[in-house]
Amino acid sequence: MKKQKSNGIDPEISAISAVYDALRELDEAAQIRVIEYVRKKLGHKNGAREVPAEEEGNDHETAPVGRSSEAADEVPAPQDENDPWNSVSPVAKKWVQRNDLDKKFLGTIFSIGGEEIDLIAKVLPGKSMRQRVHEVILLKGIAAYLGGGVARLSHDALKEACSHYDAYDSTNLSKTIKSFAPDVSGTKENGYSLTPRGLASGAELLKQMNKPKN
Repeated sequence: MKKQKSNGIDPEISAISAVYDALRELDEAAQIRVIEYVRKKLGHKNGAREVPAEEEGNDHETAPVGRSSEAADEVPAPQDENDPWNSVSPVAKKWVQRNDLDKKFLGTIFSIGGEEIDLIAKVLPGKSMRQRVHEVILLKGIAAYLGGGVARLSHDALKEACSHYDAYDSTNLSKTIKSFAPDVSGTKENGYSLTPRGLASGAELLKQMNKPKN
């Protein structure tokens, strides 16, 4: 049974972030070995989970061989080929729904439906340079999350965006980024990733940006 959220952080997102951070420095062969070992330790067989006894005899259709019963329950709704949200990753769609974010507003902040989802907001609300750096990291990470399901960005991409939003301080940028450790992990060399808390902070930032101006 899926655990309930704690402190507003979805355990599935937290697990994805932890696994990604643990595997990203390994080569492909090592990543595969680790994933296979963990899968076996969890008792998964051929990629499908065993159905607990209390779930047997329910009204759900039996899952095909090689698929979990959860996958069998999820019947995809017909998609509009012209819907720009088809370009958004499935995990990010769930995140948007859980946080009750306005899709129309998000379309003014990110290039949803384009070849690559990126940050396109005209201005950011931060009054200080430090605030704007924080906002750039959160929003650029969310743009990557919407596009590929992983809230990760390179140092060069961050630097370019900071310059665009008047948030680039070549002397103190690295020090400033480190001060956002609860929301961001990573290094200049390997890039940065939003933590589960960072995704939550990003959702709150978007809600604040979408509030009517007095």
